[in-house]
Amino acid sequence: MPEPSATTARPPPTARAPTSTSETGTLSGTSPGTRRSARGWTICSAGCWSTGTSWRGERGGRPGDPIFLKWGEPPGWLATATVTWRGHLTKLLTTPYERQEGWQLAASRFQGTLYLSEVETPAARAQRLARPPLLRELMYMGYKFEQYMCADKPGGSPDPSGDVNTNVAFCSVLRSRLGTHPLLFSGEVDCLNPQAPCAQPPSCYVELKTSKEMHSPGQWRSFYRHKLLKWWAQSFLPGVPHVVAGFRNPEGFVCSLKTFPTMEMFETVRNDREGWNPSVCMNFCAAFLSFAQSVVVQDDPRLVHLFSWEPGGPVTVSVHRDAPYAFLPSWYVEAMTQDLPSLSKAPSPKD
Repeated sequence: MPEPSATTARPPPTARAPTSTSETGTLSGTSPGTRRSARGWTICSAGCWSTGTSWRGERGGRPGDPIFLKWGEPPGWLATATVTWRGHLTKLLTTPYERQEGWQLAASRFQGTLYLSEVETPAARAQRLARPPLLRELMYMGYKFEQYMCADKPGGSPDPSGDVNTNVAFCSVLRSRLGTHPLLFSGEVDCLNPQAPCAQPPSCYVELKTSKEMHSPGQWRSFYRHKLLKWWAQSFLPGVPHVVAGFRNPEGFVCSLKTFPTMEMFETVRNDREGWNPSVCMNFCAAFLSFAQSVVVQDDPRLVHLFSWEPGGPVTVSVHRDAPYAFLPSWYVEAMTQDLPSLSKAPSPKD
C-alpha cells in the first residue's frame, strides 16, 4: 500500500454555527439471521450483515431545510424515527470491526419515537479515571490544533493564543435515513471552509483530526484499517466531505497536513483483506436499529431497555425502570405532552 504524500493545507477553515440540513443514505440487502462474512461468522441478536451489500448516498429534500417540530404533535416520520447523537451511531457503524471496546446504549420509546443514549460501561469508566497524563495531553493537542486551524470569521486569521475552551462547540442537527430507518441526530461540527465549491452545509463542513507521524508502510496500513474507519464513520453520517489531519512528531509538533475526502477513504483498504467495508458497517447499524425498534415497544419514557455488547459476543438486552438509566429529562417529557412548550420554566442543569 503506497504511503500518501503530505499535501498543503487549504486556507484555515472558519468556525461558525452551522444550519440544519437534510442528508439521505440508502442501505439495501439487510436481513436477519446469521451470515458468513470475510471476517468469519458474525452473530448478533439483531441479525447479521453481508459484505457484498451495495451502498450509495442520495440526497433528499432541500439541503439546508430546517427541522420544525410541533410540540405535542410530532410529524408522521418522527413517530417511527430514532433520535440520538452522531457519536452513538458511529459506535454502531464501527462495531463489526471493533476488537477492544464494548458499548452500552439505553433506549426508550416516547410518543412513538425511539430515543438512544449512550451509557458509560464500567470498563470505560475505569479507563477514563486511570487515564495517564500523556493521553490527556494528546487529547488537549487535538483541541489546540483546532484553535490553530480555525478563525472566528471568514477571511480572518486564527488566534491560537490563550487556553482552549473545550466546552464550546457547534452542533448540526440532521434528518437522515438508513435503509428503512428515519434518523434525527445531532453531531459536533469542527468548522467550515468558506472557499468550498458549495457553501451550503454540510458540503462546506470540515472535520479536524490529529495523528502521530508514520514512517513505514506498516504504520500507514494500520492507520487505514483502524483510525481511518472511525474518521469515515464520524464524517459520513452528517455528510462532512473532508477531514483535514495534522500529523505530529514525537514532541507534539504538527509537521504535515493531509486532506482525506470522506467518500474516498474506503479506497485505501478496498484491496486489503484485513480492511473494512462500508456495507458491513451500515448493515450492522441498520440491523441493530431494526432489532431495537422491535424490542422497545412500550411507550414509556421511564422504561429503559439497555443494549450491551462486548467484542466477540452478541448484543444483549436488559430492562430497567427510572434511575439510573432513564435519560429523557422531565422538562422535555412535560413539554412534549403539552400543546405548546412551557416558556416560564427553563430546564434545570440536573435535567
